[in-house]
Amino acid sequence: MAERIVRKAKEYDRDTIPGDYATLKTPCPNCGGIVKENYRRYTCQGPKGDGEGSCEFSITKIPAGRAFETAEVEQFLRDKKIGPLDGFRSKAGWPFTAELKLAYDDEIKNWKLEFDFGEEAKEGDGEPVDFSDQESLGPCPKDAGRVFEYGTSYVCEHAVGAHVTCDFKSGKIILQQPVSRENMAKLLATGKTDLMENFVSNKTRRKFKAFLAYDKKEGKVNFEFEPRAAKAPAAKKTAARKKATEE
Repeated sequence: MAERIVRKAKEYDRDTIPGDYATLKTPCPNCGGIVKENYRRYTCQGPKGDGEGSCEFSITKIPAGRAFETAEVEQFLRDKKIGPLDGFRSKAGWPFTAELKLAYDDEIKNWKLEFDFGEEAKEGDGEPVDFSDQESLGPCPKDAGRVFEYGTSYVCEHAVGAHVTCDFKSGKIILQQPVSRENMAKLLATGKTDLMENFVSNKTRRKFKAFLAYDKKEGKVNFEFEPRAAKAPAAKKTAARKKATEE
């Protein structure tokens, strides 16, 4: 049975592996055709949705390790931008927050997905960053530089601009939980934020509570969870032990 399933799967191209895939309500931004989900991508399937007359528009389903929800991709194709969204992962494994946009490419005569980091796109272009109109949130836990808001993140002043010597950065939204200026200031001052209750797991989509804390060993901000309360002994076992003692 297993061998037959594997053999059948190999007979299909990756883009045509069968499954319970969505047909989007939003039309193709390039030609107005019907956009359908397949194994790897969302692709234009032409005016009738059968692949005939497709303009070949397509975008990945999982940009930078984060899967689109159906409602998100429909909004994205309609507005040609979305975000900021969190839950992305860099090639080095670091989580990051960013906006996404559809940019028209004159060479291919079609739209393509791009990340839009706003101000953060200037990080490596050699231009100094002016923080003079901001009040620092506190000292960087890595090099004691000043920490400011910058785009979708809180960053050390030495982590952006012309002469980058630090890499401290933490998202202003982490797993759908906004991180306020007050909480970031508390983390910088004490090493830990208040307990926050609206994080949403990328895997289970369930909410969870956690602190954000700076891990000196790893050199980054991590989750810290409330200690679990010790479980009380079961009533039946307690009663049984009491009876045995009496005997």
